[in-house]
Amino acid sequence: MEKLSKTNKKLLEDFALYVQALGYKTGSQQSLKGGVKAFLLWLESQSIKGLTTVKRSDLKAYQIYLENRPKQRSAGGLSSKMIRDYLSCVRMLFKYAEQQNSLLINPMSSYVLPPCKSERRAILNRLEIEQLYQACESLKERCVLHIYYGLGLRRKEGERLNINDIDYRKGWLSVLEGKGGKGRSMPLSPVIQNDLRAYVLEERGQSSSPALLLNKNGKRLRGYSSLLILKQLLKRTGIGKKIDLHSLRHSIATHLLQSGMALDEVRRYLGHSHLESTQRYLHYDARQLFTEQVSPK
Repeated sequence: MEKLSKTNKKLLEDFALYVQALGYKTGSQQSLKGGVKAFLLWLESQSIKGLTTVKRSDLKAYQIYLENRPKQRSAGGLSSKMIRDYLSCVRMLFKYAEQQNSLLINPMSSYVLPPCKSERRAILNRLEIEQLYQACESLKERCVLHIYYGLGLRRKEGERLNINDIDYRKGWLSVLEGKGGKGRSMPLSPVIQNDLRAYVLEERGQSSSPALLLNKNGKRLRGYSSLLILKQLLKRTGIGKKIDLHSLRHSIATHLLQSGMALDEVRRYLGHSHLESTQRYLHYDARQLFTEQVSPK
């Protein structure tokens, strides 16, 4: 793992305290810190010493580097959104330095961030969803599909689920910390409820971890491990679409809308604060979708 110089390490630590004081959630703090660390490491690799020596041309060079940099955990390059997020972290770093009177000129003040390309996310139709369920070889695999498709949870929401978040008597699931720190309660279909209960009783095993889904080492199943499970299911079924966990969320939203659920009800189901966020799911061609019931048989 690459290490920062003593000076930049101190700068990163001070920046981390700054974003913490601003009230950012833990996940956002980690993302901002990670983005700033990546930039500081790049500066050191280019022998650029200190923020005061950074020019606009350096920022452009860093953007070009990001555009050509491969992902660290999977194949392919960074998306336009990821590149913009990295540069947003840099902008916040310079804003912090400016507030600390550490800069005479802020090169990021007039730097235009690249736009996010409007890329239509691939989704699965109902037949393909049914094929994924049929390809499952364990209750855990079914539960991964239930969490990210049936319940439409975000990656972090699914990752943070604990055993005590399920009320089997009432048939409800509590998402205690959704996006923006907002929680919500969701009804569980009998199929999903029974599979979650069976997984806990039959497959999960004893563990001191409060997590609902566990990996083979008895630790919390992280989002990237759930993605690997999804990739295995896609491979078994021969579905060649580029699908990730968030694609499952898009899929269930689209299927609910096509089944006649009101847009505002879908908004609440997904945990969106604004209706505009949910309207993205209306852009898909309805002719490619089936109209059976959402819950798998």
